[in-house]
Amino acid sequence: MKKMQVALIAAGAVAMAGGLLLSGCKSEKDFRDERAEYAVLHSQKAKYRDQLEGKKMGLLECMRYALEHNLDVEVNKVEEAVAREMRTAEMLGMLPELTVTDTFTARNNLPASSSENIYGDAGGTYSYSQSQDRALNYLNVDLALSVLDFGLAFFNTQQADDRALLRKQRTERAMQNLTLDVAKAYFQVAAAQKAINITEPLLEECRTQRAALSKLVQSRQITPFRGFDETKRFVNMEKRLTAYIRAYENSCVELRSLMGMYPAGKLVVDDNVLRNAPDFNLPEIELMEQIALLQRPELYEIDIQKHINIIECRKTILQMFPNVRIYGDFTHSTNSFLYHMSWWELGVRAAYNLLKLPKQIATYMAYSRQVEAEELRTFAQAIGVMAQVRIAHANMFTTKERYNIDNENYRTYASQLKTAIATKQTAGALSTLELVHMRLETAETEIERLLSLGNYYISYYRLLNALGVRDLNVKTVKELKAELAQARERAREEMAKAQAEYDEKRVARVASSPLADDMTGKTVSKPLTKFDGVDFIAIYDAAPLQ
Repeated sequence: MKKMQVALIAAGAVAMAGGLLLSGCKSEKDFRDERAEYAVLHSQKAKYRDQLEGKKMGLLECMRYALEHNLDVEVNKVEEAVAREMRTAEMLGMLPELTVTDTFTARNNLPASSSENIYGDAGGTYSYSQSQDRALNYLNVDLALSVLDFGLAFFNTQQADDRALLRKQRTERAMQNLTLDVAKAYFQVAAAQKAINITEPLLEECRTQRAALSKLVQSRQITPFRGFDETKRFVNMEKRLTAYIRAYENSCVELRSLMGMYPAGKLVVDDNVLRNAPDFNLPEIELMEQIALLQRPELYEIDIQKHINIIECRKTILQMFPNVRIYGDFTHSTNSFLYHMSWWELGVRAAYNLLKLPKQIATYMAYSRQVEAEELRTFAQAIGVMAQVRIAHANMFTTKERYNIDNENYRTYASQLKTAIATKQTAGALSTLELVHMRLETAETEIERLLSLGNYYISYYRLLNALGVRDLNVKTVKELKAELAQARERAREEMAKAQAEYDEKRVARVASSPLADDMTGKTVSKPLTKFDGVDFIAIYDAAPLQ
């Protein structure tokens, strides 16, 4: 009976282990079934999210809602939390090893033994003896601390902390990019929304005039060729006007997706921002470049990665030392034949693998070169960031000029339309057709003005994205300027050293040129060549270079 119970328990344990192993295996069909379930579940969950139907939203409200509900940002925040947990895990790795072992053994007979004298002539066999009990219980508690493992865990904790900061910077950059994307989609929706309000009555007017043109051709008041040309003009205008409706729908889908909502459906935004062009007070371009170098998360990422590589160098140096292990244990035995049934033990053990030393040296050299590469990468990235700032700054002025042109064009068309309406003669249908064409063209210039104004707003937020800031109000600029001034004081010595190296190279370059008269950098003013009787004089300062 007992054997059967043991067999059943063993069979159950084997079945459970086999089930755990097989549950980790998935086939292609399993993944497809799982994806089908996700397809149904996610499409339904998306409809349950807050849709904000019928609510008019402003730009700041859309940005705030997107930062709270965008799923990509939520994923970045979860990964940031994972990085913080990994830091805690690495910190706990500095704890020493603590092992508790409890062993119980039982025998079915006595562990007796006998011995024999090595000198066969001197004596016979010794009698049997017993040195332990049939049932024994050993309790052992080991506490061990490896100096090498402790040091590696300490450096791993620092690296995990850096990686948590790295994830934080990536989350910040994702939020900045999301803000820019929301601004783009918002102004596209706002411009298309106002365009629809303008074009809906005009589209009905186009259809009415196309019917009127057919009657004029049939009554022979105009030739068929004139009727064809006029109809073609109305059809082309109708195509352009309906394109704004499609643009509104696409922009709504994009904006709702960025805000973490179900893509289907319309979204009403506050389009009053497109009434007039604002005046953005921007600081000087050099200050904006330094603000970008201070605020851009990508530069922080490179700095953090460089520090991670520096710590990796320190870990490599640590591994070049012998591994010292300090341990202590306590043992208690129930063996009644022992003189002492409990005892402590302390010890130190050192081990050194000499053949691993060349590998560690090569690894250290590799990580040192990687640190140099990160330093060059951060400088190259800084150059790229400054270029992005200047491009965004120039693009902002370009879009402002384009808006001024479109605005002036619209004002001209509107003024001419007003004059035409005031001087309209009741001379028949042809003058009505021309007036309708003027209305359509004026409406098109107004829509182009709205689009240009939206692009001007977008260019401002693109500049903010290049700077890595949320706004450029007076308080923000003042705080960043003060922080840069403090950093300039801390880096004064490095800046003076870099300036001296630059001046030294410049003096050497000028001294090696054919215009230099001595090694001090003094140059002479003398004709280089002549062309048509005109002397080309080298324009150099005769004083030594400063």
